[in-house]
Amino acid sequence: MVSNVARVPGDNPRKSGGARSCYNKNGSPKSAFKTKKLAERAIPRTSVGLAAYACPEHGWHLGHGGR
Repeated sequence: MVSNVARVPGDNPRKSGGARSCYNKNGSPKSAFKTKKLAERAIPRTSVGLAAYACPEHGWHLGHGGR
């Protein structure tokens, strides 16, 4: 299967598994929270699959796909 999306060096290397990034797709830093509880309180009620995950550098971030 050929993809029409150009793969550029430095593009998101994490397609499945691997370490999570502290930055969004556009390069802006993700919001960081000091505690897991603060991160969980920031999740909107209408979100589906959004969860807090630990970051050794910043504390906690929010993201999808952590099963």
